[in-house]
Amino acid sequence: MAGVTHARLVLLPVVSLLFACGSKPAPVATQPAAPPAGYRYLAGGDSRNDSSHVVPWAFAEAKTRQASGFFFLGDMEITPELDRWFRDELAQLDPVPFFPVLGNHEIQNFGFMPIGVAAAEKSFRAKFLASPRTPVKSALPDKIVYSVDLPGGVHFIALDNVTQHGFGAEQMKWLADDLTSAHGEATTKYIIIGMHKPLAHNGLSTHGMEHDGPASIADSEAALELFQKNGVSLILMSHVHQFAKLEMGGIPAYVTGGLGAPLDPAPPEHAFHHFLQIDVTDAALEVTVVKFNGQPTVAQEPETETE
Repeated sequence: MAGVTHARLVLLPVVSLLFACGSKPAPVATQPAAPPAGYRYLAGGDSRNDSSHVVPWAFAEAKTRQASGFFFLGDMEITPELDRWFRDELAQLDPVPFFPVLGNHEIQNFGFMPIGVAAAEKSFRAKFLASPRTPVKSALPDKIVYSVDLPGGVHFIALDNVTQHGFGAEQMKWLADDLTSAHGEATTKYIIIGMHKPLAHNGLSTHGMEHDGPASIADSEAALELFQKNGVSLILMSHVHQFAKLEMGGIPAYVTGGLGAPLDPAPPEHAFHHFLQIDVTDAALEVTVVKFNGQPTVAQEPETETE
């Protein structure tokens, strides 16, 4: 696929979308879903500026589809001060467990204006981790990084590639140790990786780890080698407001940035709101794309650095 350039967000459309996010109607699941034969998980990212109300639809679908967990890949709201709106919406997901990944909009105002990262991470932990809804704690004191064993033999790993360029040496060591341990466990059937920014050399967009320079690219390449070595089954990424099915180092991978953020200008096969449904059985892991049937939100202006 040809590379896609991403420049986004001027403040004029942001202001109107900020206030649109505050009142979202109670959703109704669009269709009944057959009970999963094994276990079912949903995944998606990028819900900031959700004027189309994709998030409440996805949360309703998670319950209708009898999901065992929801993997959220970052960027809840346009700026961290508004994450309480997303937290309020999470009540609509209960009792489905929620497993978030940190996005750049969780640690920067409007996705690019620096704030205190340590304070932002502390606030994120207090709001979204170590609760009955999200029974995990970060494995590292200064990042949102964790792994969790889930029904169906799923080992889910949440990585942080937004608080520094790349993953950083401490996180890379933790990742290597965690993957080695999970890969050696007889109960682990599938390892699923979740991160916000796409790995470098993904073929869809350079607006991911490539954008952060040589150190980030090197970490991306080293992480992919670890994924290959330890039998990772699936890589989930967002940040780019599109859908794409990829293969990276022989591993199935998806860019799934379609949970309500303004869609990138792109061909129809990439630009639509959606989530992924991941069905897990002893025999296979199957991914289905579920498209939103409402009115999409499309970016009308060139954006700067805000995905």
